[in-house]
Amino acid sequence: MKLSTIASQSLNNDVSKKLVFVSKSTNIFENLAIEDWLYKNFDFETQSLLFMWVNTPCVVIGRHQNPWVEVNLKNMSENGVFLSRRNSGGGTVYHDTGNLNCSFFSSRARYNRKSNLENICQSMKCNWNLDLTISPREDILLNSYKVSGTASKLGHKNAYHHCTLLVDVDSTKLHHMLKVDQLGIKSNSTPSVRSPTLNLKSICSQISVDEIIQVLGSYYTRNSSSQFESLKFVEPSEENFTGIDMLKLSFSNWHWTYGKTPSFVVCWPLGEQSPELNIVVQNGQIEKLDFQNITIDKEHSRKLTELLLNQKLDNNLYNIILSSNVFEKMNDNCAKLKEMLLLLCLTSV
Repeated sequence: MKLSTIASQSLNNDVSKKLVFVSKSTNIFENLAIEDWLYKNFDFETQSLLFMWVNTPCVVIGRHQNPWVEVNLKNMSENGVFLSRRNSGGGTVYHDTGNLNCSFFSSRARYNRKSNLENICQSMKCNWNLDLTISPREDILLNSYKVSGTASKLGHKNAYHHCTLLVDVDSTKLHHMLKVDQLGIKSNSTPSVRSPTLNLKSICSQISVDEIIQVLGSYYTRNSSSQFESLKFVEPSEENFTGIDMLKLSFSNWHWTYGKTPSFVVCWPLGEQSPELNIVVQNGQIEKLDFQNITIDKEHSRKLTELLLNQKLDNNLYNIILSSNVFEKMNDNCAKLKEMLLLLCLTSV
């Protein structure tokens, strides 16, 4: 049966009907597209759904976050790690194949984040005797270390709550991607709350992502009228999800990932000195260069403005700056300004 049929059908008003989908894809943009498609197209008045998915290395920021203050763009670029922006709020998360993502869908009226987290904790206790607890921030903790972060999106009719489970994540790469360069940025974007993390596998060596998928799927449907028989593995294709290709494109373009960043100001030079230059960035594009004093002479101020004004912080500007001779006859501090601008432009998707 096509998913579009399942999405719209009435299930005899049986609100205990629960479905479990697992993505066949490990591409972050395809999985975000499936999640968004389910949210927009399914009728959750008569059914609930658990969607589980795993990604190859990537970093996912919250809807209202600033990637320039959340991630190390240079390290991500050098390691071929994708950056994506999700539709829900919350903080920044590193994903790889040792991280399980769980999206719990329901109607807005039956949305219950605490119940979803309790499902995870109880299934881990029953199967691996792991004593997970839920913090006041609704993170999942093990021995006071964070093993799961959480976020949600609430619509008029539908809602979802999604969270991660750190099973066997490459912790070295996680810290490498989230160790941020100080770029002198002032921003009102939502900041991440950093917490010490722990892999479940470091406490329970026999646990794996694949086993958790089976266990959590079974536990989720235990009180459902639809007895758990098998997971439904879904392919992110147009045949299964009409319109999903457009959704994937919308999640993987520069405008969404970087252009949706709340406005911010880059203050140079860095540190405790009074700024000589404030670079105002709106929608990922340099909107204004505000020179604060006469250390940078008027001629160089004019040339910098011509070079940078109305330019997007992207690979095109990176190449323009790299090949420009504007910085050559400026003082040593301006060489550091060039380095900072190049870091700001490492915004591949």
